[in-house]
Amino acid sequence: MSGSNVRVPDDAPASPKNERAFAISADPDRIWRLLLDEVRLGVESGRAEIIRQEAPRALLLDVRLGPGLSVRYEYSLTSLPRRAAQGDRGETEVAVRVTPYGLRHALANVLTFGRALTPHMLGVTQGLANLKAAAEGHDGPSADNR
Repeated sequence: MSGSNVRVPDDAPASPKNERAFAISADPDRIWRLLLDEVRLGVESGRAEIIRQEAPRALLLDVRLGPGLSVRYEYSLTSLPRRAAQGDRGETEVAVRVTPYGLRHALANVLTFGRALTPHMLGVTQGLANLKAAAEGHDGPSADNR
C-alpha cells in the first residue's frame, strides 16, 4: 500500500486482547528458522514485508491481506529458565502481538461492534500451535487431544 496515507500501527503496549504466547520445547534458533521459513513464502509472494528482525529474538512484519487491510505481527522469542523435568530440551516463549490496520479493518471493526480482531487472533493462535508442533517434532494434535 505504498503511496497511500494508511495509518501504520505505532508501538503501543500489547494487551491480552491482541497478544498470544506459547511455551515451546525447543531452542530459540530452531524456532527462528521455522518461523523465517514460513515468512519467506509471504515475502516471496509480495504479500509480506519484514520491517525489523533481531535473530533469534524479535521479528516485526507487515502482511497485506487485500486492499485496505494489512496486519502487523510482532514476534518475540524469550528463553525460559530450565526445569529439571525438561531434560535436555529448553523452553522458549513465543509471543505474538497482532495489530490489523487499514480502511477495511476500520470499517469491519465498526460493523462488528469492535470484534474485527477475532479472526486474526484465531489465525495467529492456530499458527502458533502449528509452529509448536513443528518445533517439537509433532505432526499435529494426537487423536487423544482432538
